[in-house]
Amino acid sequence: MVDLDLEQKAPSTAANMSTKKKELLSTAMKRTSEWIFSQEIPSDITVNAGGTSFSLHKFPLVSKCGYIRKLVSESSDADLSTIEIPDVPGGAEAFELAAKFCYGINFEISTENIAKLRCVAEHLEMTEDYAVGNLVGRTEAYLNEVALKSLAGAVTVLHSSESFLPTAEKVKLVSRCIDTIAFVICKDSQFAAGGGQNDSVSSMMPTSKPIVDWWAEDLSVLRIDLFQRVLIAMISRGFKQYALGPILMLYAQKSLRGLDVFGKGRKKIEPRQEHEKRVVLETIVSLLPREEHNVG
Repeated sequence: MVDLDLEQKAPSTAANMSTKKKELLSTAMKRTSEWIFSQEIPSDITVNAGGTSFSLHKFPLVSKCGYIRKLVSESSDADLSTIEIPDVPGGAEAFELAAKFCYGINFEISTENIAKLRCVAEHLEMTEDYAVGNLVGRTEAYLNEVALKSLAGAVTVLHSSESFLPTAEKVKLVSRCIDTIAFVICKDSQFAAGGGQNDSVSSMMPTSKPIVDWWAEDLSVLRIDLFQRVLIAMISRGFKQYALGPILMLYAQKSLRGLDVFGKGRKKIEPRQEHEKRVVLETIVSLLPREEHNVG
C-alpha cells in the first residue's frame, strides 16, 4: 500500500534537504573566504569597478555574486585574471562593501547606505540562488524591518535612491519608499481623509495663516520628480489638494533660492541649472490647486 501521507511530505522533505545543503555550502564557503582573507593569500583576480581596481580572490566572489560567477564561467580564458564592472550602482564604494560581504567582513547597514547596498546587490546578483543569507535578502530584511518603518527612514532611502536609478526603480525601492511616505503622512495629517481633523473643521481654519506640517521640511530634500510622485501618492490616499500650497511654497523657496524672477541683478546661470530650475517651477505650478478651497 502506498503511504499517501509520505507522498505528500516528500516534496517538503526534499525542499528542506535542499535548503540544508545550501546552508551547509554557504557556511563552508564563508569559512573558506575567511581563511583566504586571514592567510593573506595572493590575489588571483583584479576587478575594475567604478574606476577603481580591486585585487581579490575568485572563490569568495563567485560563491555569492551570480554576475561575477557568470563572467568567470563564460569566459574563454581559463585563467581569467581581470573583470570589468564599469556600471556598478554606487561605484567603487558600493562594490567595496559588496566585496567585504563576500569575504565575511562586518560593516554597518544603515538608512544612509541601504539603497546603495540593495542596488549593488541586485546588479551583482547576490541572491539566495547562490548563497543562503545573501546580500539581497539581508538588505530586504533591513528595509522591511527598519528603514521603511518610519517617515524619516523612508525619505532618507528615497533621497539616496536618486543616485542609483534605474536600479532603484527596478527593485521597487522608489515605489516602496513613496508608498510608505504617503501612508504615514496621510495617516497623521489633518488634511487627509480619516486624518486628525474633519473637513468641516479644516475648512474653518484661517487661510491667511498657511500651515506647513513638520514633514514638509523632510520632503524638500527630494528631487522634483520624486517630490511630485510623493504628492500624487498622497492625493491618491485622500490628501486634500488645496492643502498642498504651503508645501509647494516651501519646496520652491529651497529649490529656487537665488533665482531672480524679476530679472534685476540676475546672475549668469549655467544652461543645465536654468533648465533644472525651469522644470522645478513648471512642476510646482502644475501641482498647485486649480481653485481655492471653498468655505462650506
